[in-house]
Amino acid sequence: MPRALSRITVPWVKIALDEHQHAKPMMDWVFLLLLVTFAAATVQSATGFGFGLIAVPAFLIVLDSAEAIQLVIIITLAMSCVHWPKLRGIAPRHLLKWLSFGCLLGFPLGIFAYAQMDLEAIKMTVALLIILISLENGWNRFGQGKIRLPSELEELRPAVLTGVGVGSGLMASSLAMPGPAVMLYLSRTGLEKNQIRATILTYFIFAYGGALLMQTALIGIESETWLNAAFLIPAALVGVVAGDLISKKINQQLFEALVLMILLFTGIFMLLNR
Repeated sequence: MPRALSRITVPWVKIALDEHQHAKPMMDWVFLLLLVTFAAATVQSATGFGFGLIAVPAFLIVLDSAEAIQLVIIITLAMSCVHWPKLRGIAPRHLLKWLSFGCLLGFPLGIFAYAQMDLEAIKMTVALLIILISLENGWNRFGQGKIRLPSELEELRPAVLTGVGVGSGLMASSLAMPGPAVMLYLSRTGLEKNQIRATILTYFIFAYGGALLMQTALIGIESETWLNAAFLIPAALVGVVAGDLISKKINQQLFEALVLMILLFTGIFMLLNR
């Protein structure tokens, strides 16, 4: 049976507390949300994606509410707008056009899934998704032990890009995670790292912007969620700066390995604590 929950806002941050347990210090929860936001933003700034993968499960655990999805959408859109001026000339327009078209088709499917799923189903879906993506991405990066030949790389075909966009749009409006589907596809192409990063971060403006419009118009976003986002966005922007600095200094392979480990353990922890 679901636990009985009461909700409080401190300051502006709505926390889920178990009525049958001692309430943890409020500031500990606030600090945790700020820390998660900063860490997730740092990862996304350094690698091009990852905020949703880290923040959604963490926010779901702390807030115990589907509000976490809407919160991540707002924060990531703000981060993407900060990134866009530096990257707008690098991302291939051909990619963005077909990905965005597919994403537009996927938005309604995601909203339908969001409206039909309860919180426990959302948690399980996110947990399983994170575990599968972490294992698959880890195998592609570290398990094969070889560099892929040009003949093994994916071609940038409009039909395939549209299909990837549909899956991404569905995940954007339902789970605030448009990045994994696109990143997994682009990692199999011959695009350079900077092109992939620019494509992802530029695409996020459309994906998260559309998801926010759909959520606002069809689901509704409470004023508390907007206030929570305003409270957490500064931590995300500091993480953007930190991620830019880290990406220039840390060994990329080690950093990616650490990120995958964090994601994998987050997914497992979330699956065991539904």
